Amino acid sequence: MKKELLFAALASVSLLLAGCNANPQQTETAAPDASDTATETAAPAPTPTDSVYEVAEVMPEFPGGTQALFKFISENLEYPQHAIDGQIEGRVVVQFVVDKTGKVGNIQVVRSIDKLLDQAAIDVVRALPAWKPGMQNGQPVNVRYTLPVSFKLS
Repeated sequence: MKKELLFAALASVSLLLAGCNANPQQTETAAPDASDTATETAAPAPTPTDSVYEVAEVMPEFPGGTQALFKFISENLEYPQHAIDGQIEGRVVVQFVVDKTGKVGNIQVVRSIDKLLDQAAIDVVRALPAWKPGMQNGQPVNVRYTLPVSFKLS
């Protein structure tokens, strides 16, 4: 089952990285509709004066690179027993902000499958160590990062 989770994580992150070749954009942060998303409240959201970039000149980087991110997710993602028993599979899409210091925060589920799988995805993102922050015009910036987390039974 670990190999299937690793493969699913690799495929998901590959799709994410393919979307990072767009032109840099800056957006305002907006509060998501609480009925559509689950939110991690322990990490503070960026202040209104701090812009959050969707794409930066240099995107945030997980320590050790993409392969290390895949490995971290495969080793730390816990498939809830209730979801295994219920044969629940699919992809939870999580967004979070890598702030100017590289800290992960403002974790939100933007595509839900099941509350237990959503929480498992939030938990693995919450456990991520500090990243190398994104850069815009030579300065560290807050960058929104989208990470699909796949759950597949063998």
